[in-house]
Amino acid sequence: FERQINRARKLVPFYEGMRALDIGIGLGHAVLSMQAAGLDVYGIEPSRPFLERATELKKLDKTKFMLVSVEEAELPPSYFDFVTFGAVFEHLFEPAQALEKALNWTKPGGIIHLEVPNSDYLVSKIVNSYFNLIFTNYVTNLSPMHSPFHLFEFTLESFKKHAEQLNYSVADHWIDVCTIRRIPKFLHPLLRWTMERTGTGMQLTVFLRKNSST
Repeated sequence: FERQINRARKLVPFYEGMRALDIGIGLGHAVLSMQAAGLDVYGIEPSRPFLERATELKKLDKTKFMLVSVEEAELPPSYFDFVTFGAVFEHLFEPAQALEKALNWTKPGGIIHLEVPNSDYLVSKIVNSYFNLIFTNYVTNLSPMHSPFHLFEFTLESFKKHAEQLNYSVADHWIDVCTIRRIPKFLHPLLRWTMERTGTGMQLTVFLRKNSST
């Protein structure tokens, strides 16, 4: 999580004891990284085994980590300087509502970090074109019934349009190519070169800033 923290430092001034919220702590790896950066980290996690394992192995303060989903969580308004969803947002049934709640918990000027699948992913478009050529109605983008259980994909434009409704702004972003699958390996260098230059890699990372009037 070091890369994400370093980018967040450029967007909001870090100070000792600054409060952060990890939505979906998993095994707590990001929590430890944020604590090492001097943040006072809180978290929510809907899975009891994950939460128990994280607090046991990472020796986390159990009073700051709650067994609750983002949909059911109740947290103080304008309390956190930095909020991260990590690889969570694409699994939510109502991501827009979850983001609205997170904005309420974030201080004006604070940053919300999300990592989501990019719906402009070039490999998905190639595979979907193949499915069309063989006269099937299959798509490779979403997988609500099987791993990795993605319900939604996003583009940078998705957040820019949504920002107009909730009065936040896109402060920064990047797109990672990640591992290339389903395509013969001899094509990987060309595909990677293309995706790096066209913003059509697999994963979109965005940093959203809560505007002062939100």
